[in-house]
Order: sequence, then structure tokens, then C-alpha cells
Amino acid sequence: MPILISPQEVPTLLNPGQNVFIQGANGEPTALLEALEAAGDAISSVNYVGVFPAGFNAWDPASFAQGNSMTAFFATAQIAGSVERGVTRLIPAHYSSIDHYLRYDAALDVLLIQVAPPDESSMCSLGVAVDFVPELLERPVRVIAEINAAMPVAKGSPAIAYERIDYAVEVSHPLIGPEGPEKAPVVDALSRNVASLVRDGDTIETGVGKLPGAILAALRDRNDLGFHSGLMSPPVLELIQRGNINGNRKPIDKGLAVTGIAFGSQDFYRAIAARGDVAFRPVSYTHDAGVLRQLDNFVAINSAVEVDLLGQANGEFVKGRQVSGTGGLIDFMRGARLARNGRSIIALPSRAGHDGPSRIVARVDVVTCARSDIDFVVTEHGIANLRNKGAQARAQQLISIAAPEFRDELAWSVPF
Repeated sequence: MPILISPQEVPTLLNPGQNVFIQGANGEPTALLEALEAAGDAISSVNYVGVFPAGFNAWDPASFAQGNSMTAFFATAQIAGSVERGVTRLIPAHYSSIDHYLRYDAALDVLLIQVAPPDESSMCSLGVAVDFVPELLERPVRVIAEINAAMPVAKGSPAIAYERIDYAVEVSHPLIGPEGPEKAPVVDALSRNVASLVRDGDTIETGVGKLPGAILAALRDRNDLGFHSGLMSPPVLELIQRGNINGNRKPIDKGLAVTGIAFGSQDFYRAIAARGDVAFRPVSYTHDAGVLRQLDNFVAINSAVEVDLLGQANGEFVKGRQVSGTGGLIDFMRGARLARNGRSIIALPSRAGHDGPSRIVARVDVVTCARSDIDFVVTEHGIANLRNKGAQARAQQLISIAAPEFRDELAWSVPF
């Protein structure tokens, strides 16, 4: 049985030199992190490991105390200072690779996680935030859990035995959710163009934010869609409630919408948790190539910062500065290309902001997504079909969907 403690006691359980994993996204153990930050130099020289996606988590554990360090996978604004000081190292890795690293390569002594209160069988649901946790619980590590009364017990989510927890902090606070509207413009024509590539019976993957939300809204006239993704947002729930997403034609997980994390409002969390047709799975399943290739008609819909005339995408750097990470982009794009009748799509506005630079460029500085991974690039000006195309045809297609005022300049920059 776990020992019940207060948040203020958590720092006394960590020792210098230990490697401590912190659950990210909306599984963030907020009370535990607040206690560690407040402790300051009372506990130092700890190495934290955290998968904190941009737009989700706002912590910099490496700055909690002198001598602390962190291993991270996303370049959020909050950790920029510790990255510059060299106390946080950024590892470029796909989500499936992060899962492998955490399970087999990373030295881990302690897990800081969040779970729902135990049920009558002494099981604690991971609720609406599964992510990397299930496999890490199989490692011989100490588990310090924030047992949050506000974490919904999701019907389709895995649970852990209460006795697997070594120390427990009982709290009740809302799960983190979106902070506000995304700044990126949403283009109706872009959403319609993407939707035209989705057919009845397809299984779709997409992320969260205004642009994915607009694309999902454009699918309200599709039937028998499936859903398989690392993230689920409120617009996905709307399509499930309307019957557009029902998973009836999925070759695996028939009738189920599969995700690793649900991200939205508190009402959204409760609604998702109550459904029996939403299944929460760890990254080892949601991002696994062997699983994805079984999803006939799998359509991966993602975005990027920019795409070049070779069909390469940069999803991490803006003006030479890293602002994000690789994430699950490549896992899903390659999964779509492995699946029978699958399609990989990069959707992005043709320019940054209302009057910013072109997002179709001559050459990207950093390649997040290789030219061999992308089938379609979509802007509000049209669809570039890159599948099985040579270099010249690719460039022509991409120039045709760039903002008109940049097309001549791009045409002159074609090196072949």
C-alpha cells in the first residue's frame, strides 16, 4: 500500500544524482511540480526527464535548483533559458523512439505521475492521459503519484494497482487544458481542400488546435470514419456524437476511436471518460508502425512550419530557432504510407500570418519530415500531389499552391 504524504514531503523523497521522470501533457502532476519548485535548492543535482509538448506544459525543472538538469524532447519557450545554459539537453526523436528510449535506454529511478482515485478493486485509472506511463510502470522504479479526484475514470483507459504506488499525494484540481485560441490563422479553403482527400470509411489522425479543428469540422458530411491518433480534441468528440466517426470499417479496433491523450475542457474530459467507444492506449500502441500499417485507408493529417520545393517539411524551427520537437509527425506519416490506401498529408497556410513570408520555400534549413514521407501538401490555394513524382513535377505542384505573390520568386529558385 502507498504511503500518503503531503506535496511538501515530495522533495524529501528525491536524492542528488537520481533520474526522475515527470509525466507530461494533461497527466502533469501539478502539485508535485509545485512542491519541487518551491523547495528550491533544498533538493538539487537531480536529472529530470520530461516529454512536455509545446502548448501543454510550462515547467522548467532544470531551473528548480542549482545542479539540476533535464532531458527533454520539445523546445518550449519555458525551457529556452536552461537549454541555452546547457543544463537541459534536447533529444530529437520521434514519439515511438522516445518510447523506446524511456523503456530501455534511459536511467530512471523515480516516476512522478497522475492517476484517478482507486476504485472498489483498488485500481487507479490513468484517465484521459495515458501516453508513456503503462510501460514505465513495468520498470523497477519508485512511483510517486498525484491521486487527483478530478481525473475522470475513463472506461477505455488502462489502470494500475493502488499497491504499485509507493507514495501518494491526494489532491483535487482541474486537469490542464488549452490556454486560449491558437494564433495561427484558419483558412476555410484550406480545410475544404484537406477534407476533399478524406473518403467515407477512412481512419484519420490529426492533432489539436484551430486548424485541425477546422479540418475536422469540414468532415461533417463523411460517414463511417475511424479515428486513431496520439491526441483527441473536442471536435473529434463532436464527430463521434454526430455519428461521422464510428469506426465501423476499421480492420482493427473496430468501433473504437483510439487515442493516447484527450486534451480540452473539463467538461470534455468527463464526456470522453464516460464513453465506451473511446479507447486510451500507450504510445507503444498509438504510434507503432506495426499497428498503423494494419489500418487500411489511414489518413495522417498534420502541419508544419514550412515545406520546400523538394517536398521536405520543417516542423520544428522558426527563423533558425527551435520552437517545438519532432513529436509523432513522422510516426503517423510513415504509418499512413505503410497502410493499404493510406495517405500522408501536410496542411499549412501558404504564408505565415496575414502578410508574412511564404511557407512554401526554396529549401528548408532543418528537415523534420523527409520528401519520401509526404503524399500531399495542402494550402488554401490547392493540393500538391507529390506521390511518385520526380523533383521537377514536385516543384511545379508546390509552386502552384504557394501564395501567388511568391510564385515567380520560387520558380526562379528551382535548382533543376
